[in-house]
Amino acid sequence: MAYQNPDAVAAGAPPWHLPAPQPRPTSGGIRGFVWALWPVMSWLLPVFFVFHGFLGGGGWGTLILMFTSPIFIPAMGLLGMLPRFILRKRGHTTTPAPLVWLLFVNWWAWVAFTITMQDAGDSGPLETLLGSLVPARLSSTYEQGIFVGAVVIAALSWLAVLLLGIAQPPPRPGAPTRGGAWDAVSWNAAFLVPALLVGAVALGVQVTALQTDAAGDTVAQVEALPIAAQADRAEANYTLTQQKLSEVREMIAEDDWRVRDENGGWVRGPAFASSYGACGGSDAECYVFEVGFALETAPTGFDSYDGAWDSRLSELGWMPSERGYGWTDADGFTLEVDQRQNVDRLVVAIESPSWWGDTYDIRQELGEADEDLGLGLTYRFDEWPPLR
Repeated sequence: MAYQNPDAVAAGAPPWHLPAPQPRPTSGGIRGFVWALWPVMSWLLPVFFVFHGFLGGGGWGTLILMFTSPIFIPAMGLLGMLPRFILRKRGHTTTPAPLVWLLFVNWWAWVAFTITMQDAGDSGPLETLLGSLVPARLSSTYEQGIFVGAVVIAALSWLAVLLLGIAQPPPRPGAPTRGGAWDAVSWNAAFLVPALLVGAVALGVQVTALQTDAAGDTVAQVEALPIAAQADRAEANYTLTQQKLSEVREMIAEDDWRVRDENGGWVRGPAFASSYGACGGSDAECYVFEVGFALETAPTGFDSYDGAWDSRLSELGWMPSERGYGWTDADGFTLEVDQRQNVDRLVVAIESPSWWGDTYDIRQELGEADEDLGLGLTYRFDEWPPLR
Protein backbone atom coordinates (compact mmCIF):
# COMPACT_ATOMS: atom_id res chain seq x y z
CA MET A 1 0.00 0.00 0.00
CA ALA A 2 1.32 3.51 -0.86
CA TYR A 3 2.26 5.89 1.89
CA GLN A 4 -0.50 8.35 2.82
CA ASN A 5 0.17 11.70 4.44
CA PRO A 6 -2.81 12.30 6.76
CA ASP A 7 -2.52 16.10 6.64
CA ALA A 8 -2.32 16.19 2.89
CA VAL A 9 -5.18 13.73 2.47
CA ALA A 10 -7.30 15.85 4.77
CA ALA A 11 -6.53 18.85 2.58
CA GLY A 12 -7.84 16.99 -0.48
CA ALA A 13 -4.62 15.89 -2.23
CA PRO A 14 -4.65 12.37 -3.74
CA PRO A 15 -2.55 10.17 -1.43
CA TRP A 16 -0.80 8.36 -4.31
CA HIS A 17 0.64 11.66 -5.61
CA LEU A 18 2.40 12.55 -2.36
CA PRO A 19 6.17 11.83 -1.80
CA ALA A 20 7.41 9.97 1.22
CA PRO A 21 8.72 12.23 4.02
CA GLN A 22 12.49 12.91 3.95
CA PRO A 23 14.61 12.17 7.05
CA ARG A 24 15.62 15.13 9.12
CA PRO A 25 19.15 16.39 8.50
CA THR A 26 21.56 15.33 11.21
CA SER A 27 24.42 17.26 12.78
CA GLY A 28 26.94 14.60 11.79
CA GLY A 29 27.83 13.66 15.37
CA ILE A 30 31.43 14.19 16.33
CA ARG A 31 32.39 14.67 12.69
CA GLY A 32 29.99 17.57 12.31
CA PHE A 33 31.08 19.00 15.64
CA VAL A 34 34.77 18.95 14.64
CA TRP A 35 33.89 20.42 11.22
CA ALA A 36 32.22 23.39 12.94
CA LEU A 37 35.03 23.70 15.51
CA TRP A 38 37.81 23.55 12.92
CA PRO A 39 37.76 27.27 11.89
CA VAL A 40 37.57 28.37 15.52
CA MET A 41 40.62 26.36 16.57
CA SER A 42 42.61 27.26 13.45
CA TRP A 43 42.49 30.93 14.42
CA LEU A 44 42.18 30.76 18.20
CA LEU A 45 45.28 28.62 18.79
CA PRO A 46 47.73 30.96 16.95
CA VAL A 47 46.23 33.91 18.84
CA PHE A 48 46.67 32.03 22.12
CA PHE A 49 50.28 31.20 21.20
CA VAL A 50 51.14 34.82 20.41
CA PHE A 51 49.52 36.43 23.44
CA HIS A 52 49.80 33.70 26.10
CA GLY A 53 52.73 35.56 27.67
CA PHE A 54 50.33 38.21 28.92
CA LEU A 55 48.70 35.57 31.13
CA GLY A 56 51.99 35.29 33.05
CA GLY A 57 55.35 36.98 33.06
CA GLY A 58 55.82 37.74 29.36
CA GLY A 59 59.37 38.47 28.23
CA TRP A 60 61.24 39.23 25.06
CA GLY A 61 59.69 36.29 23.23
CA THR A 62 56.20 37.64 23.87
CA LEU A 63 57.25 41.04 22.57
CA ILE A 64 58.69 39.54 19.38
CA LEU A 65 55.59 37.41 18.81
CA MET A 66 53.35 40.42 19.32
CA PHE A 67 55.19 42.43 16.65
CA THR A 68 55.16 39.50 14.21
CA SER A 69 51.51 38.62 14.90
CA PRO A 70 50.12 40.41 11.77
CA ILE A 71 52.04 37.85 9.70
CA PHE A 72 52.18 34.86 12.05
CA ILE A 73 48.50 34.61 12.99
CA PRO A 74 47.09 34.79 9.42
CA ALA A 75 49.76 32.38 8.16
CA MET A 76 49.08 29.80 10.86
CA GLY A 77 45.32 30.26 10.59
CA LEU A 78 45.29 29.74 6.83
CA LEU A 79 47.60 26.72 7.09
CA GLY A 80 45.29 25.22 9.69
CA MET A 81 42.28 25.80 7.44
CA LEU A 82 43.94 24.57 4.23
CA PRO A 83 42.82 20.91 4.55
CA ARG A 84 39.28 22.10 5.29
CA PHE A 85 39.26 24.33 2.21
CA ILE A 86 40.25 21.32 0.11
CA LEU A 87 37.56 19.12 1.64
CA ARG A 88 34.82 21.73 1.31
CA LYS A 89 35.66 22.27 -2.35
CA ARG A 90 35.10 18.53 -2.87
CA GLY A 91 31.69 18.72 -1.29
CA HIS A 92 32.35 17.64 2.28
CA THR A 93 30.18 19.16 4.97
CA THR A 94 31.50 17.08 7.86
CA THR A 95 35.03 16.04 8.77
CA PRO A 96 36.02 12.71 7.18
CA ALA A 97 36.26 10.08 9.89
CA PRO A 98 40.04 9.36 9.67
CA LEU A 99 40.84 13.04 10.19
CA VAL A 100 38.89 13.69 13.37
CA TRP A 101 41.26 12.11 15.88
CA LEU A 102 44.27 13.69 14.14
CA LEU A 103 42.72 17.13 14.59
CA PHE A 104 42.27 16.53 18.32
CA VAL A 105 45.94 15.52 18.52
CA ASN A 106 46.99 18.60 16.57
CA TRP A 107 44.96 21.03 18.65
CA TRP A 108 46.14 19.65 21.98
CA ALA A 109 49.73 19.68 20.71
CA TRP A 110 49.31 23.42 20.05
CA VAL A 111 48.12 23.87 23.62
CA ALA A 112 51.01 21.81 24.97
CA PHE A 113 53.83 23.66 23.23
CA THR A 114 52.22 27.03 23.95
CA ILE A 115 52.04 26.53 27.71
CA THR A 116 55.58 25.07 27.85
CA MET A 117 57.24 27.73 25.70
CA GLN A 118 60.27 29.13 27.54
CA ASP A 119 60.58 32.91 27.53
CA ALA A 120 63.31 35.15 28.89
CA GLY A 121 63.61 38.64 30.28
CA ASP A 122 66.44 40.95 31.26
CA SER A 123 67.18 38.92 34.38
CA GLY A 124 67.18 35.50 32.70
CA PRO A 125 64.66 32.70 31.98
CA LEU A 126 61.05 33.22 33.00
CA GLU A 127 58.52 30.76 34.31
CA THR A 128 56.39 29.10 31.66
CA LEU A 129 52.63 29.35 31.70
CA LEU A 130 52.47 25.69 32.69
CA GLY A 131 54.93 26.32 35.51
CA SER A 132 52.72 29.07 36.88
CA LEU A 133 49.65 26.81 36.76
CA VAL A 134 51.19 23.74 38.39
CA PRO A 135 51.33 24.11 42.20
CA ALA A 136 54.44 21.90 42.50
CA ARG A 137 57.90 22.31 40.96
CA LEU A 138 58.31 21.14 37.38
CA SER A 139 61.73 20.66 35.83
CA SER A 140 62.41 23.14 33.04
CA THR A 141 64.28 20.40 31.18
CA TYR A 142 61.17 18.22 31.38
CA GLU A 143 59.03 21.14 30.19
CA GLN A 144 61.30 21.67 27.22
CA GLY A 145 60.98 17.99 26.42
CA ILE A 146 57.20 18.42 26.30
CA PHE A 147 57.64 21.55 24.17
CA VAL A 148 59.84 19.86 21.56
CA GLY A 149 57.67 16.74 21.47
CA ALA A 150 54.49 18.81 21.09
CA VAL A 151 55.96 20.87 18.23
CA VAL A 152 56.94 17.69 16.37
CA ILE A 153 53.52 16.10 16.97
CA ALA A 154 51.71 19.27 15.85
CA ALA A 155 53.70 19.43 12.61
CA LEU A 156 53.31 15.73 11.81
CA SER A 157 49.60 15.61 12.64
CA TRP A 158 48.90 18.68 10.49
CA LEU A 159 50.82 17.10 7.60
CA ALA A 160 48.84 13.89 8.03
CA VAL A 161 45.54 15.84 8.00
CA LEU A 162 46.63 17.66 4.84
CA LEU A 163 47.66 14.49 2.98
CA LEU A 164 44.56 12.58 4.05
CA GLY A 165 42.41 15.56 3.10
CA ILE A 166 43.92 15.61 -0.38
CA ALA A 167 43.38 11.86 -0.71
CA GLN A 168 39.72 11.95 0.37
CA PRO A 169 37.23 11.36 -2.47
CA PRO A 170 34.01 13.40 -2.69
CA PRO A 171 31.36 12.18 -0.25
CA ARG A 172 28.89 9.59 -1.51
CA PRO A 173 25.23 10.63 -1.46
CA GLY A 174 23.50 9.07 1.50
CA ALA A 175 26.74 7.99 3.18
CA PRO A 176 26.47 7.92 7.00
CA THR A 177 28.03 10.86 8.83
CA ARG A 178 28.27 9.21 12.19
CA GLY A 179 28.94 5.85 13.80
CA GLY A 180 31.54 3.23 13.05
CA ALA A 181 34.97 2.40 14.38
CA TRP A 182 36.48 5.75 13.41
CA ASP A 183 33.98 7.61 15.57
CA ALA A 184 34.95 5.43 18.51
CA VAL A 185 38.60 6.29 17.90
CA SER A 186 37.71 9.97 17.68
CA TRP A 187 35.75 9.99 20.92
CA ASN A 188 38.61 8.22 22.67
CA ALA A 189 41.08 10.75 21.29
CA ALA A 190 38.90 13.67 22.44
CA PHE A 191 39.33 12.56 26.05
CA LEU A 192 42.52 10.52 25.96
CA VAL A 193 44.83 13.15 24.44
CA PRO A 194 44.25 15.81 27.15
CA ALA A 195 44.41 13.07 29.78
CA LEU A 196 47.84 12.05 28.44
CA LEU A 197 48.99 15.66 28.65
CA VAL A 198 47.84 15.93 32.27
CA GLY A 199 49.52 12.60 33.00
CA ALA A 200 52.77 13.79 31.45
CA VAL A 201 52.73 16.88 33.66
CA ALA A 202 51.98 14.80 36.77
CA LEU A 203 54.87 12.49 35.89
CA GLY A 204 57.13 15.51 35.43
CA VAL A 205 56.28 16.75 38.91
CA GLN A 206 57.24 13.37 40.36
CA VAL A 207 60.49 13.24 38.37
CA THR A 208 61.38 16.78 39.47
CA ALA A 209 60.82 15.89 43.13
CA LEU A 210 63.38 13.09 42.77
CA GLN A 211 66.13 15.32 41.36
CA THR A 212 69.24 15.37 43.52
CA ASP A 213 72.13 17.79 43.82
CA ALA A 214 75.85 17.02 43.91
CA ALA A 215 75.46 15.66 47.46
CA GLY A 216 72.61 13.33 46.48
CA ASP A 217 69.95 15.31 48.35
CA THR A 218 66.52 16.27 47.01
CA VAL A 219 65.09 19.79 47.20
CA ALA A 220 62.66 18.75 49.92
CA GLN A 221 65.46 17.31 52.07
CA VAL A 222 67.49 20.52 51.85
CA GLU A 223 64.51 22.83 52.40
CA ALA A 224 63.68 20.89 55.57
CA LEU A 225 67.02 21.94 57.08
CA PRO A 226 67.22 25.09 59.21
CA ILE A 227 68.89 27.98 57.38
CA ALA A 228 71.87 27.77 59.76
CA ALA A 229 72.39 24.15 58.72
CA GLN A 230 72.09 25.12 55.05
CA ALA A 231 74.75 27.79 55.56
CA ASP A 232 77.07 25.25 57.23
CA ARG A 233 76.45 22.93 54.32
CA ALA A 234 77.33 25.68 51.85
CA GLU A 235 80.54 26.43 53.75
CA ALA A 236 81.51 22.75 53.65
CA ASN A 237 80.87 22.69 49.89
CA TYR A 238 83.01 25.80 49.48
CA THR A 239 85.82 24.16 51.44
CA LEU A 240 85.58 21.05 49.28
CA THR A 241 85.83 23.20 46.15
CA GLN A 242 88.89 25.01 47.47
CA GLN A 243 90.56 21.75 48.53
CA LYS A 244 90.25 20.32 45.05
CA LEU A 245 91.80 23.45 43.55
CA SER A 246 94.48 23.46 46.26
CA GLU A 247 95.74 20.07 45.06
CA VAL A 248 96.24 21.50 41.58
CA ARG A 249 97.86 24.69 42.86
CA GLU A 250 100.34 22.60 44.84
CA MET A 251 101.57 20.98 41.63
CA ILE A 252 102.31 24.41 40.15
CA ALA A 253 103.64 26.58 42.98
CA GLU A 254 103.62 26.59 46.77
CA ASP A 255 103.21 30.30 47.33
CA ASP A 256 102.43 33.73 45.84
CA TRP A 257 98.86 32.95 44.84
CA ARG A 258 96.47 35.91 44.60
CA VAL A 259 92.72 36.14 44.35
CA ARG A 260 92.84 39.80 43.28
CA ASP A 261 94.71 41.20 40.31
CA GLU A 262 96.89 44.31 40.29
CA ASN A 263 93.87 46.56 39.74
CA GLY A 264 91.95 45.08 42.67
CA GLY A 265 89.55 43.04 40.52
CA TRP A 266 88.65 39.46 41.33
CA VAL A 267 90.44 36.71 39.46
CA ARG A 268 87.33 34.63 40.09
CA GLY A 269 85.20 35.57 43.05
CA PRO A 270 85.24 33.11 45.97
CA ALA A 271 81.49 33.36 46.42
CA PHE A 272 78.23 32.12 44.98
CA ALA A 273 78.00 31.99 41.22
CA SER A 274 74.81 32.61 39.26
CA SER A 275 72.28 30.33 40.87
CA TYR A 276 69.28 30.26 38.51
CA GLY A 277 70.97 28.82 35.42
CA ALA A 278 73.16 26.43 37.38
CA CYS A 279 70.41 24.13 38.56
CA GLY A 280 70.39 21.77 35.62
CA GLY A 281 66.71 21.79 34.75
CA SER A 282 64.89 22.56 37.99
CA ASP A 283 63.31 25.84 38.99
CA ALA A 284 64.45 25.33 42.57
CA GLU A 285 67.18 27.60 43.90
CA CYS A 286 70.68 26.20 43.82
CA TYR A 287 74.24 27.49 43.82
CA VAL A 288 77.69 26.70 42.51
CA PHE A 289 81.10 27.97 43.54
CA GLU A 290 83.57 29.45 41.09
CA VAL A 291 86.95 30.19 42.62
CA GLY A 292 90.24 31.07 41.03
CA PHE A 293 93.81 32.05 41.85
CA ALA A 294 96.54 33.70 39.80
CA LEU A 295 100.32 33.72 39.73
CA GLU A 296 101.78 36.94 38.40
CA THR A 297 104.61 34.88 36.91
CA ALA A 298 104.22 31.27 35.85
CA PRO A 299 106.94 28.89 37.13
CA THR A 300 109.85 28.40 34.76
CA GLY A 301 109.23 25.48 32.45
CA PHE A 302 105.55 25.08 33.32
CA ASP A 303 103.39 24.32 30.28
CA SER A 304 99.71 23.48 30.70
CA TYR A 305 99.57 22.29 27.08
CA ASP A 306 102.21 19.62 27.69
CA GLY A 307 101.08 16.00 27.79
CA ALA A 308 102.97 15.57 31.05
CA TRP A 309 100.58 18.05 32.71
CA ASP A 310 97.59 15.93 31.66
CA SER A 311 99.29 12.89 33.15
CA ARG A 312 99.84 14.65 36.48
CA LEU A 313 96.22 15.79 36.56
CA SER A 314 94.98 12.30 35.77
CA GLU A 315 96.73 11.07 38.92
CA LEU A 316 94.40 13.39 40.87
CA GLY A 317 91.33 12.10 39.04
CA TRP A 318 91.02 14.84 36.43
CA MET A 319 90.26 13.97 32.82
CA PRO A 320 90.00 16.14 29.68
CA SER A 321 86.59 17.76 29.37
CA GLU A 322 84.21 16.89 26.55
CA ARG A 323 83.94 20.63 25.87
CA GLY A 324 87.36 20.47 24.24
CA TYR A 325 89.13 22.53 26.90
CA GLY A 326 89.71 22.16 30.63
CA TRP A 327 89.28 19.08 32.79
CA THR A 328 86.53 17.42 34.80
CA ASP A 329 86.44 14.87 37.61
CA ALA A 330 84.02 12.19 38.71
CA ASP A 331 82.36 14.53 41.24
CA GLY A 332 81.28 17.02 38.56
CA PHE A 333 83.92 19.71 39.17
CA THR A 334 85.49 21.46 36.19
CA LEU A 335 89.01 22.87 36.09
CA GLU A 336 90.60 25.46 33.82
CA VAL A 337 94.23 26.59 33.54
CA ASP A 338 94.67 29.82 31.62
CA GLN A 339 98.22 30.19 30.39
CA ARG A 340 98.45 32.44 27.36
CA GLN A 341 101.42 32.77 25.11
CA ASN A 342 103.61 35.86 25.59
CA VAL A 343 101.91 36.48 28.97
CA ASP A 344 103.66 35.46 32.18
CA ARG A 345 100.48 35.46 34.28
CA LEU A 346 98.88 32.10 35.06
CA VAL A 347 95.31 31.60 36.28
CA VAL A 348 93.78 28.40 37.63
CA ALA A 349 90.04 28.23 38.31
CA ILE A 350 87.52 25.63 39.35
CA GLU A 351 83.74 25.46 39.10
CA SER A 352 81.77 23.18 41.38
CA PRO A 353 78.64 21.20 40.58
CA SER A 354 75.37 22.58 41.96
CA TRP A 355 73.79 22.16 45.37
CA TRP A 356 70.25 23.03 46.42
CA GLY A 357 69.83 26.13 48.55
CA ASP A 358 68.36 29.62 48.49
CA THR A 359 71.37 31.83 47.84
CA TYR A 360 69.78 34.95 49.31
CA ASP A 361 68.90 33.31 52.62
CA ILE A 362 72.27 31.58 52.84
CA ARG A 363 74.11 34.83 52.11
CA GLN A 364 72.16 36.54 54.87
CA GLU A 365 73.14 33.78 57.30
CA LEU A 366 76.80 33.82 56.25
CA GLY A 367 77.06 37.61 56.25
CA GLU A 368 78.07 39.96 53.49
CA ALA A 369 81.46 39.32 51.93
CA ASP A 370 84.24 41.84 52.54
CA GLU A 371 84.77 43.72 49.28
CA ASP A 372 88.44 44.29 50.16
CA LEU A 373 89.00 40.62 50.91
CA GLY A 374 92.30 39.42 49.49
CA LEU A 375 93.42 42.84 48.26
CA GLY A 376 97.23 42.82 48.28
CA LEU A 377 97.37 39.40 49.95
CA THR A 378 99.14 36.30 48.74
CA TYR A 379 98.25 32.75 49.71
CA ARG A 380 99.98 29.44 49.96
CA PHE A 381 98.57 26.60 47.88
CA ASP A 382 96.67 25.32 50.95
CA GLU A 383 95.22 28.70 51.94
CA TRP A 384 92.21 30.60 50.65
CA PRO A 385 89.87 33.43 51.70
CA PRO A 386 87.10 32.38 54.12
CA LEU A 387 83.52 32.32 52.94
CA ARG A 388 82.39 34.27 56.00
